[in-house]
Amino acid sequence: MSSYRFKIKNSDKGIFVLIKKSYYMITRFSVPAPKMLCRFVWNLFNILRNIYYWLFRVFFTTPIYKGLAEHIGKHFRAGTFLPYVIGRGLIYFGDRVTVHGKIDFIFGSILNKTPEIHIGKNTGIGHNVRFDISSILTIGEDCLIAKDVEFHDSSGHHLDPEMRKAKIRITEGQVRPIIVGNNVWIGAGSHISPGTHIGDNCVISARTIVGRHIPPNSLVYSTPSKVTKIRKISNIL
Repeated sequence: MSSYRFKIKNSDKGIFVLIKKSYYMITRFSVPAPKMLCRFVWNLFNILRNIYYWLFRVFFTTPIYKGLAEHIGKHFRAGTFLPYVIGRGLIYFGDRVTVHGKIDFIFGSILNKTPEIHIGKNTGIGHNVRFDISSILTIGEDCLIAKDVEFHDSSGHHLDPEMRKAKIRITEGQVRPIIVGNNVWIGAGSHISPGTHIGDNCVISARTIVGRHIPPNSLVYSTPSKVTKIRKISNIL
């Protein structure tokens, strides 16, 4: 089969040239259409698609979230993706929280109490955010959580290779709650590690690993993370 493909592609003789030209004509064929007609079809499709998404969001996705969460505030808005959930935990959404895509809730059973996630009012959560929580995660008000951000309050495994090989579970002391203050922007792909405490008005740059106390009004960037005051940003950009 490969030899025929080679001949068709490289030969300049009769039947092979005809086959090659026919192939290009078929694969590159397009239907001519007036611009106004195409624009009308696109606008109609876009309207119908938005209506479908609205119906799906209002009558299916949002009710699922309401059944999943312990509390949902007023004017909660979900996208068209259902959440992915492992384990059992308590989820609390404040007023006007928006979920823009698919998010994962992974609840561990390391502690002798039910894990909790608290998300403050006016906070937006991007697509593909993962909450891997065994204790308590608190996110304040007016926060922006970009896509692909991950929150982990425990490593899940021992650093000691022998204990890891023996599949010994980590202890309660290795689970440390995460606190995110108000008006915090966490950039895409960031990783929030156990015990992190982010102060109010901070900005976490994209793809940054954070695992310590961050003072209020700070910009966190690069790996390993560095911290600077917001008012000094112009000196480093």
